Amino acid sequence: MKFIDEKGRLFGKLNLIDLLVILMLIAAVCAVIWKVGGKKAAAAVASEKITVKYTVVCEDVPKSVCDFASSQIGKTITNSGKSYDVTVTDVQVEPSTVTEGHENVFISVEGPATYSNYVYTVGNQEVRVGLQYIFKTSEFELTGIVSDMEVTRG
Repeated sequence: MKFIDEKGRLFGKLNLIDLLVILMLIAAVCAVIWKVGGKKAAAAVASEKITVKYTVVCEDVPKSVCDFASSQIGKTITNSGKSYDVTVTDVQVEPSTVTEGHENVFISVEGPATYSNYVYTVGNQEVRVGLQYIFKTSEFELTGIVSDMEVTRG
């Protein structure tokens, strides 16, 4: 039995042009399903509630600034002039080994985040362990490093 006969039919039953048209239709249907299904999956992930808890470590900070940092417990963070529903839950202080009279501040924060392109975002700042983070409230600002992070979904 020949693969293509003298009339150009596949196995003597299906014309090659017809086969190409059928394959193009199948590809188009698959592309539409992929496009619609992909949007639904992205929407499902976007609508999922994500809560992050993270700690920002600010090293070698003057003691007077550290004392004021403790007054920020319960305050919400701000970013780019907007306030976010992300709350300072705890502030811990320990002596700095770099400069006498200075301290290291550990600021714990908790609140909702978004997840997109494999990155968690609070406000307009990415939150990842080891990443520099600008911690701001309406009265306070320090730059530190995110030292730990816990993500809760659902």
